[in-house]
Amino acid sequence: MKKLVPVFALSATLLGACSGSGDSRLSVSISGMPDDSLICSWFTPATVRERGDMTTVLVGGTRNGDKTEFDIDLPDGEHLYRIFLAPQSFRGDGPRQNMELFLLPGERPRIEAAYDAKSKAIEYTLEGSADQQRWREATRTVEPLQLRLDMLSATAMMISPDRRNPNDTVYLQIRHLGDSIRKIKTDYIVAHPADPVSGFFLTTLPNDAGFDSLYNRLDESVRQGPLKEWLDLQKELSDKLVASRQARETVKTGAVAPDFTLPDADGKEFVLSSLYGQGKYVVLDFWGTWCGWCMKGMPAMKEAYAKHRTAAEFVGIDCGDTPQVWKQTLAGQQLPWINVRAADDEVPVRYGIEGFPTKMILDAQGVIVARFTGEDPAFYTTLDSLARTTR
Repeated sequence: MKKLVPVFALSATLLGACSGSGDSRLSVSISGMPDDSLICSWFTPATVRERGDMTTVLVGGTRNGDKTEFDIDLPDGEHLYRIFLAPQSFRGDGPRQNMELFLLPGERPRIEAAYDAKSKAIEYTLEGSADQQRWREATRTVEPLQLRLDMLSATAMMISPDRRNPNDTVYLQIRHLGDSIRKIKTDYIVAHPADPVSGFFLTTLPNDAGFDSLYNRLDESVRQGPLKEWLDLQKELSDKLVASRQARETVKTGAVAPDFTLPDADGKEFVLSSLYGQGKYVVLDFWGTWCGWCMKGMPAMKEAYAKHRTAAEFVGIDCGDTPQVWKQTLAGQQLPWINVRAADDEVPVRYGIEGFPTKMILDAQGVIVARFTGEDPAFYTTLDSLARTTR
């Protein structure tokens, strides 16, 4: 087994060398590959629950003629892993540069792949259990659409990084492709309720209001089989999303913000309503260190706080971080306002939080004046306007 070396070029939670169980659980053979290293990324249900990024490592291979051989260990043989593989030269600028599979406990599949340096495309077959082979064949039906979707998404990000033009032609095409991919997967699930591949597909669909109907169609053998941990997680996320969207209908402009009690960094209980009646606006900022836009917006938040601290109290509600990471970030960022941590999703769900960051401005009595999802410049201009009225 080859040594696993951390990759620092990707945005992910990077671990050091993963020793694994000592038994190779995944073998990969790639012909035509321009380098001798393979990017291996994976995550498990536990990673998702913690809002962590996938683990990413660089796997060294052995050159054998035109082929490069890789033997990959995962940390243990107890979890169902979702794995992505790509050559070290991966840049996201080719038509298909990554390979994907689910690795069930005890499985030892083999991937045979061919890399075309000119087109930067990689084609592969998956040898393993019958379930794995059916999964690979089923994914072929969506790959052309997914490829087009990925390319359009990259174009959209260049055109409008903050995604403020949802009705542009590119975004309409993205939605159409997404709907088409969803239909293919949904049709497969409906037609093959006892097939584990249907369970695989369901874990790749959005956790929206339609999830339960598809989940309930699955045969009990699939819901209680090796996919149970993933499917239970997806159902939990779906239920929270549905509850959050229902809350969003009531927690809106003109409504009183739900009161909450959360601990600050010293372990003291902070009660939101303790700020009411003091003649100041209250700014709520739902954020997390794992949210790139949240962290990018911190300098602007600091400026806004310094500018309006006499007119508004700021409350940062950290979501999804461990206490250690949260406290380290507070110290490193030197955030001067009130900061509390939501240890679970209860408060975010009650507020109907669907994206991060979400910022709200409350009046002095706790009535919601404005709500913003994403790092929206309108938050700062709105706060400027409201603060002027208190002077």
